Amino acid sequence: MSTTKLKASDRQALFRKIVTVLKKKYGGGVPKDQRNVLETMLFACCLENARNQEAEAAYQNLLSTFHDLNEIRVSSISEVERSLDSLDDAAWRALRIRDTLQYVFEKYYVFDFEPLRRKTVDSAVKQLAKIKCLSPFVQLYTLQHSLGAHVIPMDDTLCRVVAWLGLIPQGMPPDKAAEEVKSSVRKSDAPLLGHLLRELGADPTFKSAFKITKAMLTDGEVDPTDAAKRLESLLKNPPGRTKKVSKPRKKTTAKKSTAKTKKGTASKRPTAKKKNVTKKVSRPQKATKKKTTRRVTKKK
Repeated sequence: MSTTKLKASDRQALFRKIVTVLKKKYGGGVPKDQRNVLETMLFACCLENARNQEAEAAYQNLLSTFHDLNEIRVSSISEVERSLDSLDDAAWRALRIRDTLQYVFEKYYVFDFEPLRRKTVDSAVKQLAKIKCLSPFVQLYTLQHSLGAHVIPMDDTLCRVVAWLGLIPQGMPPDKAAEEVKSSVRKSDAPLLGHLLRELGADPTFKSAFKITKAMLTDGEVDPTDAAKRLESLLKNPPGRTKKVSKPRKKTTAKKSTAKTKKGTASKRPTAKKKNVTKKVSRPQKATKKKTTRRVTKKK
């Protein structure tokens, strides 16, 4: 079923059901964020395509590795990359972080980007677009958390999940996907929806589940009307669970067979020992008879 056939109200209802399902797995709250604008942008560079806990750890490691933000600004990409090596695509993240710091410092001569809050959303978008290599996700995340704008920060991870749910076309880029999803989500629900979908998409347990094949599209397996049910089934039966359970059964049967063979060999060993004992006893008897006959002949 194509996403264009769904009414806006139907799409909103589906997203609410999806949030309800994901709350049971990842909780119902958005992590607290009391960062200023610049810190929010730097954290967003770590958060893209990653879980919140992983991004938080990498961000704290970045700050503790360098003396201050200016040292990060003048450092090489490889030096900044090493402090983010716990995350995928660390080099790209390092480039975005350093470019952001260089832009803010060259414009204001201090590491303070709070003037962005006083701009309209359109003006803020234009200013953020001037920062080299800044991804759409970082821009939208900054607008959402610093300006309170009604946007959906979409990254590649979220796009894969939402496409698997059947709510956007497969292969849609993050910037266009953000516009597509925005009309189906209320402003108050957007932060929690983005957080829960990112936790699911970046979860190592479920990462491999969101690959869409041509057969799935042909057979109608990517149907948005049953998205919530498919999601519940996925959470109950993660990829690879059946294979992991079948392995111990094979090992137990192998142990039983080996135990039987050991019992069989053990039953044969006592009979072999009895034969050896009879041979040892028969030799001394013959020797005693020879000695008695020799003594009798000497007396005569």
